[in-house]
Amino acid sequence: MTPKQFLDLVEIRVVIPSVAPLLVGLVYSQWQYSRLNWLNAALLIIATVSVHLAVNTFNRYEDNKRQKANDFLREQAAGEVITDKQVLHVAMWLALIAVVAGITVALLTDYVTWIIGILSFVIGYLYSAGPKPITNTPFGEIVSGITMGYFIFVAQVYVNTRMTPTVSVLFQWFIVSFPLVIFIAEIMFANNIADHDEDESNNRHTLVHYMGIASSKRMYVFYAILAFIELLIATIVGWLPITTYAMIALLPIVLKNAKGFVDRPIKRETFVLAIKNLLVVMLGMTVVIMAGIWL
Repeated sequence: MTPKQFLDLVEIRVVIPSVAPLLVGLVYSQWQYSRLNWLNAALLIIATVSVHLAVNTFNRYEDNKRQKANDFLREQAAGEVITDKQVLHVAMWLALIAVVAGITVALLTDYVTWIIGILSFVIGYLYSAGPKPITNTPFGEIVSGITMGYFIFVAQVYVNTRMTPTVSVLFQWFIVSFPLVIFIAEIMFANNIADHDEDESNNRHTLVHYMGIASSKRMYVFYAILAFIELLIATIVGWLPITTYAMIALLPIVLKNAKGFVDRPIKRETFVLAIKNLLVVMLGMTVVIMAGIWL
């Protein structure tokens, strides 16, 4: 297996959904609580990115067993073909790295990290495997958004600050991370919109199947706007620094990308716009929160 085949297999291009809540959670920990633990943060980054890549790889493996059309991606390089056994081995090694890093950071903290980690692993497995994978249901978007956008954010803030996760604290963290939840969910939503015909032929009944293409496109744009409205509300109530108001300058870029996708939802051409939107929001939130630290 060549390096290019490996990177394509683990879908390294879509690792941003894991990185976004880690990065935003890191700067938020410093702004809100003036606490950082670089060792815990590094271990969590390794665990989170590894488990994301493992789920991507295992998802490929499971899809290849189920699909009636579109065989598993078997790129050839110098005559080498990726086998199902190799795919499974890659997924297992990545999962092992995630487990080791995850257990280490959990031992350095306490039971809260254990709960988040175990819950994330269970959801990660159910997302791609089992008799009815979540990815094949109407709940794939919300599960991926909350698991990655919120759970990872909570884990990052907790391992850095060790704040007691009361209901009010968890609610505040949810409001702060909500834009990440939205734009991570939008990546899967875009994927399902673009793959609608293929999913229908493979009996994958996603949210798009129940809503229809036209309604799904309208909802895709609506939620992008909703995320920015929520950012303004979080800033007004003081849960984000006043520098967050500057995020409104990014709304035209996000809407242009969203419109570009819904006008031509072709996987190889415009799906990248959904990833770009998350990247724009991730970098934007990181910069405005860092600016809030310096004020």
